[in-house]
Formats: sequence, structure tokens, C-alpha cells
Amino acid sequence: MDEAAPGLVCFDLDGTLVDPLLGVQNCLAKTCGAFGLQLPDEATIRGWIGLGMRESLASLQGLEDPARLEAALDFYWERYREDGVFEHELYPGVFHLLHRLKRQGHRIYVVSAKPSLFARRIAYQFDLNLIFDDIFGSSLKGQWQPKTTVLADLAARGTIWPGGVFIGDRGVDMAAARDHGLEAIGVGWGYGSREELTAAGAARIFDTVADLDGWLRIRYPQPERFDAFSRSE
Repeated sequence: MDEAAPGLVCFDLDGTLVDPLLGVQNCLAKTCGAFGLQLPDEATIRGWIGLGMRESLASLQGLEDPARLEAALDFYWERYREDGVFEHELYPGVFHLLHRLKRQGHRIYVVSAKPSLFARRIAYQFDLNLIFDDIFGSSLKGQWQPKTTVLADLAARGTIWPGGVFIGDRGVDMAAARDHGLEAIGVGWGYGSREELTAAGAARIFDTVADLDGWLRIRYPQPERFDAFSRSE
């Protein structure tokens, strides 16, 4: 790798950069209450994070009818718009890690299962909106697209290229990375187990943000060339 050339670093969002559990739980509780559904236990909800909400809601008893499922999904996203996006936590150390990568001049993307509307809003509220070169997510109404399908489209457009890294907490992130020539880097603080990440082909798994940051400093040793970016600019 040319040490002077900028790199490509793609991040998953939920479970990698931010913890969405509280917001997801609260919005699901409101949705289940409104539609007379049994709220899933926390283990089930944790298993849904990083995947499609339409497909997750469809697994609930009482939402077998497509029209009722659509109504529940609309209700969930409305609650998410009003409250859920504000009930996320940025993992400690992520802010400084991302700013350092930006100061080095790398191309930095988010590729999320979350609708891009909300992914962008979350980035903004944590003052990360100027860090990312772009944020890619799902649509509110469309079927969930596997990460590998999203990356295939980005590769066809020349947005991503082999040789970069993809950092995520779920097996679908690792599989997508490998499908498109990206180094699959797993994080152990999210919602996928180490076994899930390993089975999907993670090249490395880091248990803390500090460990990931330390490795990225070696992987991308370029000097910092730019000032820090913030909303105030």
C-alpha cells in the first residue's frame, strides 16, 4: 500500500459507532403498545440490531397481515423520528478516532442498515456530519438490502474499491467486506458475537475502540494533513 495515498475506511453505524439499543427498545415498546403486540425480550431486540426493521417486525405475532405490518412500521419510524434518534450513545473514543482519520485525508463512509435519513441525523447530532464523505442507508419503505448488495452498487459507481477496510459488528458486515475486496474488521463491543464475526470471515476482531484505533494508526500511517472538522465550520 502506498503510504502517501489516502485510504478507504467504511463503517457500519449501529453497534460500531453508536449504541442504538435504548432508542430501539423504547420505539418498539410504543409500537407494541399501540398495536397490542407482545414486546420482544431484550435478547431478541439485540439480535435485530443491524438488520432490517421491516423484517424484524414481520416476525411478531399479530403482524402477519401486510397492511398491518406497514402501519406498524410507519408508526415505529415516526416514533423513531420524534424520539429514537435522540436516544443513541456514541461509543467512547469514536469521535477522536474518526477525526484523526479525517485529518489524514482518507475517504470515510458509513454503510448502515438504518434508513439513511436517520443515519444522517444521528451523525449530525454527534457533530460527525462533516467527517463522512457520504452516508449510505436503507429506505423507509423498501425491503432491507444486505450490505453486500449496497457495496456492489457503490463499487459499480466507483465509490469504493478493493483494498480498503470495512469495520462492523455483525456477520453481514464481514461477508459484505470480503465479497468486495475490503478487509473485514470486526468489533467486539457491538451486537454480533465473536463467533458470528469469525464465521463470517473477520480478518481481525477488536474488543475496544482504543485497540481498533491503535491498529488503524498502523494500517494507515499517513501524516495528518488537515485541520479538524466540526459543525461550527
